[in-house]
Formats: sequence, structure tokens, C-alpha cells
Amino acid sequence: MEQPETCKGCEQAHTCAKAYEQLGRADGPSVTLKAIVAFLLPIAMFVGALAACGVFLNDRVAARYETPLAFVIALAVTAGLILVVSSIVKRPRQVK
Repeated sequence: MEQPETCKGCEQAHTCAKAYEQLGRADGPSVTLKAIVAFLLPIAMFVGALAACGVFLNDRVAARYETPLAFVIALAVTAGLILVVSSIVKRPRQVK
């Protein structure tokens, strides 16, 4: 395997490569679901709540206030979701 330009001439290049190789082979839990819940779920919830509020507030509120009100409601819904999910995730697990 060709060494990157930054590793050429380095005395520790071989040791460094072994360290990264060992890290790559390390067994560990998958973080895919956690990453989705932490990053994608709040964004998707905000966008969905914003769209739903836009439809709901249409012709119910003056056009001038629709977007700001929809934004505040969507932000509150997303913050509530984050609080609920974080309280569920941080709940201590009981040992069997």
C-alpha cells in the first residue's frame, strides 16, 4: 500500500499505520441508529412540523404571521421531541 505524502520520510509511519489498522479492526457497537436519532430525526421532525404548521395556519392567521408562527411552533415541537428522546436514552438500564 502506498503511503500518503505526509507519511513519507516519517520514522513512525509503520507504527502509525499499524495503530490505525488495529482501530479499524476493533469490535464495537454500531452507532448508525444513534446517529440517525441524534442528527436526522430532529431535522426531519422540524421540517415535517414546519410543513404541517404551514398547512394548518393557512387562512387561519394573517399571512404576515404565518411563517414566523409556524417556525416557532415547529421549533417547540422539535425541542419537545429532543427532550423526550434524551430522557428515554438517558434512563439508566437495569442490570439483569
